[in-house]
This record gives sequence, C-alpha cells and structure tokens, in this order.
Amino acid sequence: MSQLFTFLLPLAISLSFFAIRPSPVYSADCSWIETSGEAVVENVTAEEAKQAALNRARTKAVEGVSGINVQGSTLVKDFALVADFIRTLTSGHVVDEKVLGWDSKTYQDRPDAPPVTVYKVNLRTCVKAAEAGDPYFKVKAELNRPVFMAGDEARITAGCTRDCYLTIVNISADNNISILYPNKIEPAGRMKGGATYTFPSVPGLALEMYPLQGHKRDAEAFYIIATKEKFDLQSMVKKTEGLTSKELYNALLSLPATERADEIVMYEVREK
Repeated sequence: MSQLFTFLLPLAISLSFFAIRPSPVYSADCSWIETSGEAVVENVTAEEAKQAALNRARTKAVEGVSGINVQGSTLVKDFALVADFIRTLTSGHVVDEKVLGWDSKTYQDRPDAPPVTVYKVNLRTCVKAAEAGDPYFKVKAELNRPVFMAGDEARITAGCTRDCYLTIVNISADNNISILYPNKIEPAGRMKGGATYTFPSVPGLALEMYPLQGHKRDAEAFYIIATKEKFDLQSMVKKTEGLTSKELYNALLSLPATERADEIVMYEVREK
C-alpha cells in the first residue's frame, strides 16, 4: 500500500486540467460469464478471504473470455491471489459484476489441527477482452526496486514511444485503487516521446510503502496509463481513493484502444 506524503505543502489530490470526456462502456459491450472462487480464512479476516475469493472468480472470468490461463492456487492466503488477478489486466477488464451467492464450509486437515473456514462465491461477470492498440504507441515503466520494506520510498520511472500524458494508479492488496498522478502538486504535463518521467518528482514529496495493517507481506501493483490526449480520470470517477475496478476500467475502456497504452509494475511490500 503506497502513501503519498509531502513535507512542503498539504497534499489534496485534485486535477484541474481540461480533458477528453469519452462515453462510458456499457454492459452490452462486454461478455457475461459465470465463475466461482474460493478462499480460506487463514491468517486473514473473513472479509479479506471474501475479497480473495472474489478476485479468484474475476480471474477465472478474464481467463474464460480472453483465453489466457493464469496459474494460481484455489485456496489463497494473505492475498497471494492479488498477483494473479493483476496479471490478467492486460488481457481483459471486469467492467460489471453481480454476486449470485456465497457459501462457506469448515474443515480440518487433521484431528489435532484447528478448523478453518472456506468461503466460496458464485459470480456473474462482464468482461471486455483487451483490444489491439497502436503498435507504435507503447509505455514502459519500472520501479527503483521490486521489494519494499515498510517505510521505504518508491520511485516510478516511465517513458513512452510517442508524446503522451501519464496517469498512475496504485492497486493495493485489498483492491483499493488510488490515483497518484496527476495531482494538485504535480499536474499533468505532456511528455515528449522518448523522454522519461520519474514520480514523485517534486522535492519533499515521497511515496512511502507499507503492507496492509496486520499483514507481513503483500503483492501489489502500480498501473501506468499513457494516453495521446489528456485523460481526466478523477473527474470521471469523482474521487482519488477507493476506486472500484469497475470504475477504473469503465473509464479506461471509454478510450479507443489506439489512444492508450498501459504497463503494470508489480511489487512486494513487507513488514520490517
């Protein structure tokens, strides 16, 4: 989980530029599929296990529509499945979903072991498969390190093959999606093709990394989006934190595939 701090100015994320405002993606534009996902309550809360089960069901849905296969455990612990779900984002996007029902069961591996609870969700998901974009419009990003200890600072370096505008979001292990850039302190600027941009770039602004409360280790990602024109994501979703995947992908997929490019940079964050 990333936290953006500044020691110079109070940080209030707010976009203030004009941007294209394309129409949203509707359910008719995607394919509905029914899947299920399971997660065991072990070293996580019941709510965390349910979130992990939902992620597994979503992953299966993207696999089913896009034809890819993401290897992942059915029973997940400590949000390990979030990495599998994030890997599907380049092949398809969940733009709508309906929970059909939940089931739970308790079992023991052996008589002297404590009982554990498994949650299973049945989900109906609308997935839009990734479309071919502009083969000459690519974005590349990297982090200053692949593993962070609590309190370490992250730096994201990104470049694009053509002139572009960047949007950076964080996908945390509990599926909380936050817009990091642009923001009030670092507004969007057109980046020249072949140039690189490092975030944060303002002195005194730091991107500090921490695992979720109660977690020793989390798998998360930064999602770097490049667009040929300004893309006002905050104005479309009306917030900077707590975005749902549906909100993010409907906004993103409202752009033609040829007008955008993206890169997913995964990382681990660990407790000291």
